[in-house]
Amino acid sequence: MTRLHTNKQYLNKDWTIDTVNKEINNGLEILNKIDKPIVAFFGSHRINKTNKYYKHCETVAFELGKNGFAIVTGGGPGIMHAANTGATKAKAPSIGLKAELLTKEIVKDKIYSHKSDFKFIFVRRFIMSIKSEALIFYPGGYGTLNELFEYAVLMQTGICDKVPIICVNKDYWKGLFDWLKKNPLKNKFFIHNNDIKLLYFVDSEKEIINIITKRKR
Repeated sequence: MTRLHTNKQYLNKDWTIDTVNKEINNGLEILNKIDKPIVAFFGSHRINKTNKYYKHCETVAFELGKNGFAIVTGGGPGIMHAANTGATKAKAPSIGLKAELLTKEIVKDKIYSHKSDFKFIFVRRFIMSIKSEALIFYPGGYGTLNELFEYAVLMQTGICDKVPIICVNKDYWKGLFDWLKKNPLKNKFFIHNNDIKLLYFVDSEKEIINIITKRKR
């Protein structure tokens, strides 16, 4: 029989409910202080400042900040750091929502106007998206893919509002979505053409800015 160790703590109902309640309240309190439309950024925490997508992301966040948007990220290094740095340089609200249990994702720079820590990843994702006017996905690993499809499902099913899901770097995403079109979609395995249309595939900073700012008008 499988022995569960890490999961045991969550079976303490009072602790789990109290912690989730506190984290939701803290997150909503931050969101309710922001009087600008919000854009959320996702992507690899392993990208460093010399990576072309770090600068790409920083530029996009900076331009969005200058156009009146607030920026929210998962409060970690890599793409998240780039987005919060761009927002800070634009003097826009820069929100970092850190996953407390991901202890290697440490940021010491003063790039947040608002921040909070979360033990529960699902609460963090809820707070990151619930007030966001667009979701921008840079290349990343399992975590980024998980977030992408979670939000796509919520929009597909009408559980939350449909907003642009913008995938940066067409070459990076091409293989995955070619597979979705040629297998689940072509063979009618549960995915429909309208589901694919929920996503935008872009390369340039200008494309991203145009998609988002058009919605603001």
